[in-house]
Amino acid sequence: MNQCDTVVSSASSEAQRLARLALLQVVDTAAEPFFDALAAAAQAIAGTPIALVSLVDERRQWWKANIGLPGVSETPRELAFCAYTIQGDAVMEVRDAPADPRFHDNALVTDAPNIRYYAGAPIVLPDGLRMGTVCVIDQRPRALEPAQLQALQQLAKVAAEGLEQRRVMLEREAANAQLQQRLRESEAFLERTGRVAGVGGWEVDVASGTLIWSDQTCRLHDVPPGYRPSLTEAIGFYPLEARAVITEAVDACVRDGTSWDLELPLTSATGRRLWVHSTGSVEHVDGRKRLIGAVQDVTDRHRAVDALAASERKFRKMFQYSLGLICTHDMHGRLVSINPAAARSLGRSVEQMEGRSLVEFVRPERHAALRGYLSRMVLDGQDSGVIELVAGDGSLRHWQYHNVLDVESDATVVLAHAQDITNQYRQEKQLLEWSFTDPLTNCYNRRFLDELDKRDPSVRWGCIVVDLDKFKLVNDTHGHQRGDEVLVQMAWFLNQPLRTQDRLVRLGGDEFLVLLHQASQAQLDALKRDYMGASEDAPIRFTLGTALRQDGEALAAVVDRADHSLYSLRRARRGTGTSDQR
Repeated sequence: MNQCDTVVSSASSEAQRLARLALLQVVDTAAEPFFDALAAAAQAIAGTPIALVSLVDERRQWWKANIGLPGVSETPRELAFCAYTIQGDAVMEVRDAPADPRFHDNALVTDAPNIRYYAGAPIVLPDGLRMGTVCVIDQRPRALEPAQLQALQQLAKVAAEGLEQRRVMLEREAANAQLQQRLRESEAFLERTGRVAGVGGWEVDVASGTLIWSDQTCRLHDVPPGYRPSLTEAIGFYPLEARAVITEAVDACVRDGTSWDLELPLTSATGRRLWVHSTGSVEHVDGRKRLIGAVQDVTDRHRAVDALAASERKFRKMFQYSLGLICTHDMHGRLVSINPAAARSLGRSVEQMEGRSLVEFVRPERHAALRGYLSRMVLDGQDSGVIELVAGDGSLRHWQYHNVLDVESDATVVLAHAQDITNQYRQEKQLLEWSFTDPLTNCYNRRFLDELDKRDPSVRWGCIVVDLDKFKLVNDTHGHQRGDEVLVQMAWFLNQPLRTQDRLVRLGGDEFLVLLHQASQAQLDALKRDYMGASEDAPIRFTLGTALRQDGEALAAVVDRADHSLYSLRRARRGTGTSDQR
């Protein structure tokens, strides 16, 4: 390595060191007993009047702990003995500073505090970067015994561990604060949604009989928010003919865990008569049995469309409670510990999960994503996102997480904080699927093309544009109902030879698009021949145009080329008097 390379490498290392120091968030913070104790221990070991825990910044050295230099917290870096110490991993000892050519004219030697003796041990983090020193200073020449120098170096190792633990603690506090904020936002969202939808929540501690109503449940019963009725009083709001039904439902739920889903009449505290949709189920928390459920005013719906009651109930369930999910795992994904809430979220016990690898709870097609997550934890020390896990009953759960590294003794583990967002994830996915689907043919719609291009712009799509010949004549002659039937039948016809990874899109009124996944020209031509060979089975004549996506080409451009191919073929056919393709 030449001198230029050495300078560049040194500058790069210093930039990394300064970035690491900034990440610790320790410079210019208040004194802390841990670091003060390190300085006191260094002073006791060396028997010097001055002992410091020093951190070397870009332009200064700053003291996290200071014994013997009252009123002073930093010095310029160019005067700092510690700036020399952090250039290596060994203890640096200056026995007589005026006799050392590096320091004989240093202002800290020629003037206060009149340094004559200095010994400093570098604070080296696990990644090898040196943040500062644990050092001792005297105003007279001297020398420490080897055992004292070794003890000083051990204190520097303790300081390094303390800085790392301090950083982890700060990150953990930030993660907890973020989770608490999300919990508050989720609770507020549920309250707002409950108010708009007229859905209230409730829970009963079976052992004590204590009943808690949400504010919306109180409003539904025309009682003040925070009202706490007894279970008997709550059942008393139902008229006699419904009281026996709800009482039996509650008893069955307590007795054998049978949940209920009922619509019953109810009379509020002010005499207002209404119909309510009442749901309830049992759960066990910390060995205690409780009933939880929801109640909703469905008076208008019940009166107006009684036949739709079952369908409406499906979309008006109580939003699930946001629970804090916590676990730890090693750098290979093996679960070290997991709390009961997280285990319950996956339908398992703590004992069934501890010691097992995360890969056992992830579908094979998501293994690569799991490996990417573990790599980010190793490289970055933290990660946020959504992970998909398989529950004990085979269903998929989605956890939103923010995870950080936690260093305990010699074992490095990941401290994982998460909340279960499965319902929200499913709802968003369902809405997204609806927005990309043509309601008549169940094909994808044109909006789906933009999303498809965003998901993976590198897929080599083979495009076949299909235009229905004289479709307008079908509508004009036989009516739009027949036209809709033709479109549905044509979608079925086009979908028959397609594979799972291929896509069928309805571009417009009488135009479809077939997308062949990772296609070659031969595959595209073969599919075109298949369509033409089976054209007698199609409900209407059609014309095809094809194009194969080239590297870097936008999907919309490929569709345009296929479109031009189709219309060029149609113009050529008309010019020669040839009949339609089918």
